[in-house]
Amino acid sequence: ILKRRNRENKTEVFSPASMRVLAVLLGLVAAANAAPFWRILNGSLATDIIGIGFTSKEVGYVSGDANGVGPIILKTTNGGVDWTPCEATFGPDILLLDLDAADDTIVVGSVFGELYSDDAGKTFKESYGGGMSQSIRYIGKDGSGGKKFAATGTFNFQKTQGCAISTDGGKVFKSYKADLFTEARYGVFPNDQTWYIAAGQWPDQTDATVAPKRRSVFQDDNGRFPLHFKPQKLSADGYMAQITKTTDGGATFQTVFAENGTFYFNGIDCNPTNADQCCAVGEASGTAESGARIHCTTDGGKSWNRTFWMPEVSNEGYSLMEIRWVNATDVWAVGGELKSIAPSAWFIQSTDGGKTWAHSIKPIFGYYALGLSVIDPTHMYAAVDDLITQMSGVAKYEEL
Repeated sequence: ILKRRNRENKTEVFSPASMRVLAVLLGLVAAANAAPFWRILNGSLATDIIGIGFTSKEVGYVSGDANGVGPIILKTTNGGVDWTPCEATFGPDILLLDLDAADDTIVVGSVFGELYSDDAGKTFKESYGGGMSQSIRYIGKDGSGGKKFAATGTFNFQKTQGCAISTDGGKVFKSYKADLFTEARYGVFPNDQTWYIAAGQWPDQTDATVAPKRRSVFQDDNGRFPLHFKPQKLSADGYMAQITKTTDGGATFQTVFAENGTFYFNGIDCNPTNADQCCAVGEASGTAESGARIHCTTDGGKSWNRTFWMPEVSNEGYSLMEIRWVNATDVWAVGGELKSIAPSAWFIQSTDGGKTWAHSIKPIFGYYALGLSVIDPTHMYAAVDDLITQMSGVAKYEEL
């Protein structure tokens, strides 16, 4: 029993039960302060960062562009604290796009085709057979030791909408037509046979060959999100959303989701232990169906449920660009809350396999999150844009 004197000089007695309650409350406060959250590691690594891929808690890569330098690929070996340019030379006209990495292999997309490194970023060489890819993913859980990668976009001189597969670490790609009525944007490749392609477009979309950095209806042709959001007025007829799937390694594709006049798809990902359980993020602006959404399936695409929806309002737009499963239950989606003032990076989490979603605490004001790489439930990295300085950097999810 604890006793103390109060201001009236009277003795107050604290019973063991009340002390236990106090201990629990203090424990909850300490746990909240120690809980993992997203924070900016470096907000000004480059002018643009589009691709991000980590192979471990410590080693990771980003691809983008820096004023005065040109295209760059940066590498960290201490969990994103310090970054150094990879020892590679790119032509000044090369625009680097998305990136992924597994073991010592890095594959990066560009406006003139894919590039690869098989020596942890020391050298990069041109791939053969690829094209202009919006997204790069390794195949399966680890890319078969850095050998198997997939690119999603347009191939064969803009004639093929779909994906391209490499089984030799990015040296050679073979393209596959994904039976789409709109543009291939993102893909996920759970194993050698099962692939999903998320596709779509928006009403005033600029041709990708003219503005390859524009990956969202909210961006301008230079790939910049607005610091001060203003509602758009767009025709709903221009929105298209589609997901196609193959279960025979690209020999045939079938449409498992199709919807026009409402939104378009961005990133897609699947449960690493179940290729039939997947979620895809989408967005729209300027119409009655404007907002950010997440659609999920548990039966391989036979049915889809919209499990997350945040509608656009007069002075606030909501965007989701990428999504990643961490394990069988933990899923993260990233994007931005675009407002007239104080926009912020958006991190949406599900802990029940995509059934329900919650916003991450402690928003990162002034930023937008557009790329995501996950290692485990407490080590994740996001490519972010600083909407104020017009620079790009990396955020990290970790415990203090």
